[in-house]
Amino acid sequence: MQRSANAPSRRGFLFASAGLVGAGAFTLSDLSRACGKHPGANAPSEGRIAGIDEPGEPMEIEGTVYAPDGTTPAADVVLYAYHTGIDGLYRPAGQSGPPRLRAWFKTDARGRYAYRTIRPAAYPEGKWAAHVHTQLWSATVPAQWGSTLLFAGDPLLTADERRESAALGRFANIRPLTRGPGGVWRGVHDIRLEPTGDHFEDNTRHGLQG
Repeated sequence: MQRSANAPSRRGFLFASAGLVGAGAFTLSDLSRACGKHPGANAPSEGRIAGIDEPGEPMEIEGTVYAPDGTTPAADVVLYAYHTGIDGLYRPAGQSGPPRLRAWFKTDARGRYAYRTIRPAAYPEGKWAAHVHTQLWSATVPAQWGSTLLFAGDPLLTADERRESAALGRFANIRPLTRGPGGVWRGVHDIRLEPTGDHFEDNTRHGLQG
Protein backbone atom coordinates (compact mmCIF):
# COMPACT_ATOMS: atom_id res chain seq x y z
CA MET A 1 0.00 0.00 0.00
CA GLN A 2 1.12 3.53 -0.60
CA ARG A 3 0.89 4.36 3.09
CA SER A 4 3.44 1.70 4.04
CA ALA A 5 5.94 3.12 1.56
CA ASN A 6 5.88 6.54 3.17
CA ALA A 7 6.29 6.88 6.92
CA PRO A 8 3.29 8.61 8.55
CA SER A 9 5.45 10.04 11.31
CA ARG A 10 9.02 10.29 12.58
CA ARG A 11 10.19 6.72 12.88
CA GLY A 12 13.10 4.31 12.96
CA PHE A 13 15.92 3.06 15.12
CA LEU A 14 18.43 5.61 16.43
CA PHE A 15 22.00 5.08 15.35
CA ALA A 16 24.22 4.82 18.39
CA SER A 17 27.19 5.67 16.18
CA ALA A 18 25.73 9.06 15.24
CA GLY A 19 26.18 10.75 18.61
CA LEU A 20 26.87 14.39 19.30
CA VAL A 21 30.55 15.26 19.25
CA GLY A 22 32.12 18.52 20.31
CA ALA A 23 30.38 21.84 19.70
CA GLY A 24 27.47 20.87 17.54
CA ALA A 25 29.34 18.42 15.30
CA PHE A 26 28.14 14.95 14.41
CA THR A 27 29.71 11.71 13.36
CA LEU A 28 28.01 9.92 10.51
CA SER A 29 27.53 6.24 9.92
CA ASP A 30 27.40 5.01 6.35
CA LEU A 31 23.77 4.06 6.93
CA SER A 32 22.80 7.66 7.66
CA ARG A 33 24.54 9.22 4.69
CA ALA A 34 22.79 10.43 1.58
CA CYS A 35 24.04 9.09 -1.72
CA GLY A 36 25.53 11.41 -4.30
CA LYS A 37 22.49 11.41 -6.58
CA HIS A 38 20.15 13.52 -4.48
CA PRO A 39 19.80 17.17 -5.60
CA GLY A 40 19.83 18.65 -2.11
CA ALA A 41 23.46 19.78 -2.13
CA ASN A 42 22.70 22.56 -4.59
CA ALA A 43 19.07 23.15 -3.61
CA PRO A 44 17.71 26.64 -2.92
CA SER A 45 16.47 27.71 0.49
CA GLU A 46 13.12 28.67 -1.07
CA GLY A 47 11.16 26.99 -3.83
CA ARG A 48 8.18 24.92 -4.85
CA ILE A 49 6.96 21.42 -4.18
CA ALA A 50 3.80 21.56 -6.27
CA GLY A 51 3.74 23.38 -9.59
CA ILE A 52 1.50 26.35 -10.20
CA ASP A 53 -0.96 24.17 -12.12
CA GLU A 54 -1.32 21.56 -9.38
CA PRO A 55 -4.98 21.23 -8.27
CA GLY A 56 -5.62 22.26 -4.68
CA GLU A 57 -5.49 25.20 -2.32
CA PRO A 58 -2.14 27.00 -2.41
CA MET A 59 -0.04 26.84 0.76
CA GLU A 60 3.19 28.52 1.82
CA ILE A 61 5.32 27.20 4.67
CA GLU A 62 8.41 28.83 6.09
CA GLY A 63 10.58 27.96 9.03
CA THR A 64 13.97 27.71 10.62
CA VAL A 65 15.97 24.57 11.30
CA TYR A 66 17.83 24.61 14.61
CA ALA A 67 20.66 22.55 16.06
CA PRO A 68 19.78 20.11 18.86
CA ASP A 69 20.27 22.89 21.41
CA GLY A 70 17.11 24.48 20.03
CA THR A 71 18.83 27.87 19.82
CA THR A 72 21.51 27.77 17.14
CA PRO A 73 20.22 28.09 13.55
CA ALA A 74 21.46 25.22 11.40
CA ALA A 75 22.83 26.47 8.08
CA ASP A 76 23.35 24.36 4.95
CA VAL A 77 21.04 21.56 6.06
CA VAL A 78 19.11 19.74 3.34
CA LEU A 79 15.39 19.58 4.03
CA TYR A 80 13.48 17.10 1.90
CA ALA A 81 9.69 17.48 2.04
CA TYR A 82 6.89 15.47 0.45
CA HIS A 83 3.15 15.05 0.75
CA THR A 84 -0.01 13.78 -0.92
CA GLY A 85 -2.08 15.49 -3.56
CA ILE A 86 -5.72 16.47 -3.13
CA ASP A 87 -6.62 12.82 -3.77
CA GLY A 88 -4.71 11.79 -0.63
CA LEU A 89 -2.22 9.73 -2.65
CA TYR A 90 1.53 10.08 -3.06
CA ARG A 91 1.40 8.82 -6.63
CA PRO A 92 -1.26 7.59 -9.05
CA ALA A 93 -2.93 4.37 -7.99
CA GLY A 94 -1.07 1.33 -9.25
CA GLN A 95 2.22 3.15 -9.80
CA SER A 96 5.40 2.66 -7.83
CA GLY A 97 8.30 4.96 -7.18
CA PRO A 98 8.86 8.08 -5.07
CA PRO A 99 6.10 10.51 -4.13
CA ARG A 100 4.93 12.74 -6.94
CA LEU A 101 4.95 15.93 -4.86
CA ARG A 102 8.40 16.29 -3.32
CA ALA A 103 11.31 18.72 -3.30
CA TRP A 104 14.69 19.43 -1.72
CA PHE A 105 15.69 22.65 -0.02
CA LYS A 106 18.85 23.79 1.74
CA THR A 107 18.74 26.14 4.70
CA ASP A 108 20.37 29.52 4.30
CA ALA A 109 22.97 31.08 6.58
CA ARG A 110 20.28 31.73 9.19
CA GLY A 111 18.85 28.23 9.01
CA ARG A 112 15.75 29.33 7.12
CA TYR A 113 13.74 27.61 4.40
CA ALA A 114 10.44 28.21 2.65
CA TYR A 115 8.32 26.38 0.12
CA ARG A 116 5.11 26.86 -1.80
CA THR A 117 2.86 23.95 -2.57
CA ILE A 118 -0.78 22.90 -2.15
CA ARG A 119 -2.48 21.93 1.06
CA PRO A 120 -2.33 18.12 1.13
CA ALA A 121 -5.30 15.86 1.71
CA ALA A 122 -5.60 13.03 4.21
CA TYR A 123 -5.15 9.47 3.03
CA PRO A 124 -8.27 8.09 1.34
CA GLU A 125 -8.94 5.77 4.29
CA GLY A 126 -9.54 8.84 6.45
CA LYS A 127 -7.55 7.44 9.37
CA TRP A 128 -4.67 9.91 9.49
CA ALA A 129 -4.64 13.68 9.45
CA ALA A 130 -3.21 15.49 6.42
CA HIS A 131 0.50 16.12 6.76
CA VAL A 132 3.85 16.97 5.18
CA HIS A 133 6.81 14.65 5.83
CA THR A 134 10.30 16.05 6.33
CA GLN A 135 13.75 14.48 6.27
CA LEU A 136 16.96 16.37 7.04
CA TRP A 137 20.70 15.86 6.69
CA SER A 138 23.99 17.54 5.78
CA ALA A 139 27.69 16.77 5.70
CA THR A 140 27.69 17.05 9.51
CA VAL A 141 24.08 16.14 10.36
CA PRO A 142 23.05 12.47 10.19
CA ALA A 143 20.01 11.75 8.04
CA GLN A 144 16.90 11.87 10.16
CA TRP A 145 13.15 12.31 10.13
CA GLY A 146 12.11 15.85 10.94
CA SER A 147 8.86 16.52 12.71
CA THR A 148 5.84 15.80 10.53
CA LEU A 149 3.91 18.97 9.76
CA LEU A 150 0.27 18.63 10.85
CA PHE A 151 -2.43 21.28 10.72
CA ALA A 152 -4.37 22.73 13.63
CA GLY A 153 -8.09 22.16 13.37
CA ASP A 154 -7.82 18.93 11.39
CA PRO A 155 -10.61 16.70 12.72
CA LEU A 156 -8.47 13.60 12.14
CA LEU A 157 -5.78 14.65 14.63
CA THR A 158 -5.49 12.09 17.42
CA ALA A 159 -5.03 12.68 21.12
CA ASP A 160 -1.55 11.15 20.88
CA GLU A 161 -0.57 13.53 18.07
CA ARG A 162 -1.80 16.51 20.08
CA ARG A 163 0.08 15.34 23.15
CA GLU A 164 3.30 14.70 21.22
CA SER A 165 3.08 18.09 19.54
CA ALA A 166 2.53 19.89 22.85
CA ALA A 167 5.57 18.14 24.32
CA LEU A 168 7.73 19.75 21.61
CA GLY A 169 7.04 23.23 23.02
CA ARG A 170 8.04 25.94 20.57
CA PHE A 171 8.81 23.21 18.03
CA ALA A 172 5.26 21.87 18.12
CA ASN A 173 4.46 20.23 14.79
CA ILE A 174 0.70 20.84 14.79
CA ARG A 175 0.72 24.30 13.28
CA PRO A 176 -1.99 26.87 12.64
CA LEU A 177 -2.54 28.11 9.10
CA THR A 178 -3.90 31.52 8.20
CA ARG A 179 -5.48 32.32 4.89
CA GLY A 180 -4.14 35.38 3.14
CA PRO A 181 -4.65 37.21 -0.15
CA GLY A 182 -5.43 34.96 -3.06
CA GLY A 183 -6.62 32.23 -0.74
CA VAL A 184 -3.07 31.14 0.12
CA TRP A 185 -2.70 29.21 3.36
CA ARG A 186 0.40 30.30 5.30
CA GLY A 187 2.16 28.73 8.24
CA VAL A 188 5.44 28.39 10.11
CA HIS A 189 7.19 25.08 10.85
CA ASP A 190 10.39 25.36 12.87
CA ILE A 191 12.34 22.12 13.29
CA ARG A 192 14.90 21.10 15.90
CA LEU A 193 17.49 18.57 14.77
CA GLU A 194 18.25 15.46 16.79
CA PRO A 195 21.83 14.52 17.70
CA THR A 196 21.34 11.07 16.19
CA GLY A 197 20.24 9.76 12.81
CA ASP A 198 17.35 7.49 11.93
CA HIS A 199 16.98 4.19 10.14
CA PHE A 200 15.38 4.56 6.71
CA GLU A 201 13.75 1.56 5.11
CA ASP A 202 14.31 1.11 1.40
CA ASN A 203 10.90 2.59 0.58
CA THR A 204 11.53 5.74 2.63
CA ARG A 205 15.00 6.56 1.24
CA HIS A 206 13.70 8.32 -1.87
CA GLY A 207 14.92 11.69 -0.57
CA LEU A 208 18.40 10.41 0.21
CA GLN A 209 18.67 8.58 -3.11
CA GLY A 210 17.43 11.30 -5.43
